[in-house]
Amino acid sequence: MVTRYSILALLIVCVFAGCNVVNKVVKDIPIEEMDKLDQTYIGREAWTRALLIDIGPEGVIDRDTKVKLVTLDMHWTGSVTVRGPNRRNITHALNLERPLTMTAVEEKLNKLFFFTNPEYRYRMNLRKFGKKTAKAVFDRQLFKGMKREAALESWGYPDEMKSVDLSGSMQEQWIYKDVRQKTKKRYVYIVEGQVDTWEE
Repeated sequence: MVTRYSILALLIVCVFAGCNVVNKVVKDIPIEEMDKLDQTYIGREAWTRALLIDIGPEGVIDRDTKVKLVTLDMHWTGSVTVRGPNRRNITHALNLERPLTMTAVEEKLNKLFFFTNPEYRYRMNLRKFGKKTAKAVFDRQLFKGMKREAALESWGYPDEMKSVDLSGSMQEQWIYKDVRQKTKKRYVYIVEGQVDTWEE
């Protein structure tokens, strides 16, 4: 009798354990979407918006560096390999949440790279923001009252973004890190959608 109950209990445990395994299966990005991403991005020239940090020993590529996209890897959390100065390849982790999607990959690539040259971006920013802001963005500068969107164009996307509601006023803190100087961070404070202060 004990054996029958033991087997029944074991079967129940296996069923529930199996259910948990099924729930954790994550579907990879479809091959058609991988092919489309490759066709769209592989071989394209771009300018870095953020530091690219190699997952191996090859180091870092600075912001505002012209690169060429070499490969996109859609396994695990994704990565992009670029050819930078001196024909050196850097593989940068995308650190995306699973399951990977075409939209998530494209959003990340557009946070890491500009796909138009600086002169063209200057002309577009001139129309969009006016001369003062376009010049500041081109020179990678900030000023008090600069629009949030322009600040992102100027300094790129931060490594961390924190939002706080202070007495009904929304304030954001942006934190930029540099792996080469671990103690050094840059900060930008955005209040009501405009640059208030920053620390370099």
